[in-house]
Amino acid sequence: VKGIGQAKALQVYSAVALIKRFYQEQNNTDLIINNVQNVLTLAFDIRDKKKEHLICLHLDSRNALIKKETLSIGLLDKSLIHPREIFSSALENKAANIILIHNHPSGDPTPSKQDKQVAKNIGKAGQIMGVALLDFVIIAKNGHNSFYQALKHDNTLDYVADGFQMGLFDSLEIEKSSYESNTNQVIETNYYLPKIKNNYYQLQNRRYIGGKQKLINWIFSVIKQECKGDIFADIFAGTGIVGAIATKHFKKIILNDFLHSNNIIYQAFFNNEKYNQEKINIIIKDYNNINYENIEENYFSENFGGKYFSKSSAKAIGFIRENIEQNRGNLTYKEYCILITSLLYSIDRIANTVGHYDAYFKKKSIEDVFFMKSIEPLNAKDVSIFNKDTNILAKEIKADIVYIDPPYNSRQYSRFYHVLENLTQWNKPKLHGAALKPEPENMSDYCRIQAKHKLAELVNDIDARYLVVSYNNTYTSKSNSSKNKITLEEIERILKTKGNTKIFKKNHKHFNAGNTAFDNHQEYLFVTKTKT
Repeated sequence: VKGIGQAKALQVYSAVALIKRFYQEQNNTDLIINNVQNVLTLAFDIRDKKKEHLICLHLDSRNALIKKETLSIGLLDKSLIHPREIFSSALENKAANIILIHNHPSGDPTPSKQDKQVAKNIGKAGQIMGVALLDFVIIAKNGHNSFYQALKHDNTLDYVADGFQMGLFDSLEIEKSSYESNTNQVIETNYYLPKIKNNYYQLQNRRYIGGKQKLINWIFSVIKQECKGDIFADIFAGTGIVGAIATKHFKKIILNDFLHSNNIIYQAFFNNEKYNQEKINIIIKDYNNINYENIEENYFSENFGGKYFSKSSAKAIGFIRENIEQNRGNLTYKEYCILITSLLYSIDRIANTVGHYDAYFKKKSIEDVFFMKSIEPLNAKDVSIFNKDTNILAKEIKADIVYIDPPYNSRQYSRFYHVLENLTQWNKPKLHGAALKPEPENMSDYCRIQAKHKLAELVNDIDARYLVVSYNNTYTSKSNSSKNKITLEEIERILKTKGNTKIFKKNHKHFNAGNTAFDNHQEYLFVTKTKT
């Protein structure tokens, strides 16, 4: 168009595209801020202003715009605003993330020394407040500067949106020194898991990040050497493997995990209520005989078909889950849990993923391989099962030995296993983003900056003779999301307030579902004999 240069044309194009997406996304209600171009379109009006402006975009956990707010209008070269004003406004608007936009009246978008310091201070404050600073964008007549793009060395990178996420300046944290402490050794003894049967799934037949199956011999060799008692509690139970071994060596077991899918798995394997295995087998056989090509689409197939599973497999999974719910009145609670758990284990075998549901492989076609098999419940006797926040449960239970294996890093388990959570609860929530996740729930504080404070609170409140804490040394990982939220020094210091603490270390190749390289990986066990 005559009179419009390339830069102006791109701005007009971006504005039109953003407005179009505004009416398309999220049932015409949400404006998702995906990248710097979206930010520039929203802030174009301050590009030529004669005074410095500071604008804040308040975003929810999906990076949907809650509010665009002008925080300050200042004189040239003057300090704009204190972090407390920014975060008081963010908290008032219930923002999960923020993006700051600042104009340079000089026309030069190059960040000043003051810009860098302000951005760093706000980023650090965001870590403490639990509100992530995604970007600090400077806009001027002669261009723009994105701290996010500069930090990532990529001008095309989109912002990440997934519940609680790492802030912009987490990448600038100072590398922590390697942990040095006196460690102890143990002679390992074999602690056997149930043998795998071809016709049934066993407890250990699932993929799970942080699972302790390959460390069982070491963990229980340490526990049996250092601890005494009859009551064993696993309060971040995960796969339940540690609890399964514990049933063979202790009189009473306490299992807890706040994921709904893990809880129903425990109910299926450990609950000692009566059930009819022949009845379960007949129901599953009938499910496997249905021709799912001819049935209608359902909630599960419409959302996950062609992505995490083939269309036909997804229709089968959704149909079976709905049928289990419809026939719940004809099942005991144990049978209900066995059927759902059998479904969870069956889909885990065929999921088009690397072992979790944070993403799926993009394939032109996915093989139809769904086949449902039953689990085989354990012959467990005195097992108490909880589905609670661990720090709340700690005030309610008493045990001789408490095994503590919290999340290590910022990766939220409720987000990694959202498909299993969705299938278990079967509330059919609205899903968002490429990974098709629901609104965040069950977000652990152990994956956040306050993790060490939560551990200190837990250790202080728990009533036990022995505390056994599992952790590893990935605080030196190059990936921010893989870095530990608590240092080994902090764990040792916290536990020593409770009693005498011994430390055990083992070299171990960690489970890596992504591309993060990490050498010299080590697992640690801290064993504390409490003063009480």
